[in-house]
Amino acid sequence: MEDEVNILVYGLCERYNLSHSDTKTGNGGFGAIIFINGRRTEEISGGFSNTTNARMEIHGIIAALQKISKPSKIIFFILNGNIIDTFTKGWFEKWRGSGFKKIKNVDLWKKLDYSLQAGGHHISFETAQNIRNSADFQNAEILAKTMANQQNLPNDLPQSLLLENIIETKSVQTSDNQPIMDSICVDASTLGNPGVTEYRAVETQTKKVIFNYYLEEATNNIGEFLGIVHTLALFQKEKKPLKIIYSDSYNAILWVQTKMCKTKLVPSDKNRKTFELIERALKWLKNNEFDTKILKWNTALWGEIPADYGRK
Repeated sequence: MEDEVNILVYGLCERYNLSHSDTKTGNGGFGAIIFINGRRTEEISGGFSNTTNARMEIHGIIAALQKISKPSKIIFFILNGNIIDTFTKGWFEKWRGSGFKKIKNVDLWKKLDYSLQAGGHHISFETAQNIRNSADFQNAEILAKTMANQQNLPNDLPQSLLLENIIETKSVQTSDNQPIMDSICVDASTLGNPGVTEYRAVETQTKKVIFNYYLEEATNNIGEFLGIVHTLALFQKEKKPLKIIYSDSYNAILWVQTKMCKTKLVPSDKNRKTFELIERALKWLKNNEFDTKILKWNTALWGEIPADYGRK
């Protein structure tokens, strides 16, 4: 006879304290309370740096499954509606059938799939909204927050995987594998890096220059980051539709999507204007929403980005 197992899982990214974000990164933690046949048997927790809410909840599910030693009927109670939909709407089976291609957090979904098949469990997911104020679920939340506030947590999400998730989330599929011409391209040119920097935006189709900015000292990544945000703000101010922005800078795209500019440039009198613009850009990203997709320009396949300064 199968054991009846209820597992309460809470995961969060403490830095942003936003429910179920897939892109906001920071220190995170998870807590899980396990009940077997109505008896509370165990509580577990864990934490990582450079992670997201969604990843913490998946980590919590995986960690809890590893504590169930024999095939059981398991009900998970969580707050993340996307994870609940993944299992109740058949998405997980479709992902498994496609080899988990082109999905976010693919590493964890594969690990979870392995745990499910190895354990032979029957699982289901229910919302924890109805029990959110219960002592047990609040205990899971406390465990998660305690872990998220720990120092020197192991890194969960390397920058390359985070960017891969972001680009897959924002990508546009095209049959001919060509750039979308109804778009804007940005690029930056720096003499010395850091050094004198220009950044601009152009229409992809016509190469018409929309704006060009000059900075006394910055870096290529900073220039492209500012170029992307400047374009977003300009089109929003003028109430113009903007479907796609292309950039050939991985870091600039990442900075926009995470709303963090992780430059190593040291502030000085020479680059004071640069850091003022960075602060303005970050403030704009924090206070504004946009549907524009920020995509990586495929230089190897398409050649230099149309906004390129031609100074290489």
